[in-house]
Amino acid sequence: MKVRELIELLKRQDPDAEVCMVFQRNWPTEHSVAGIAVRGDLDDGVAPMNGKRYADGTAASDVILVEGEWLRYGHKAA
Repeated sequence: MKVRELIELLKRQDPDAEVCMVFQRNWPTEHSVAGIAVRGDLDDGVAPMNGKRYADGTAASDVILVEGEWLRYGHKAA
């Protein structure tokens, strides 16, 4: 999913609603979102090959949702 697609999905939601993530399809759990990280800001000692993409195909501009605390068991339908 691209950032613009996520923004479009979120625009249709209640702006005061809680944001959480569901993990594990067979035994779902809900976690809060602690924040975001941008791949290029994560210092792992590996620089992008051309300033934009890494050898594994990921991009320095990729946005990563950071898992927060465990909230509750989730719903399999999610």
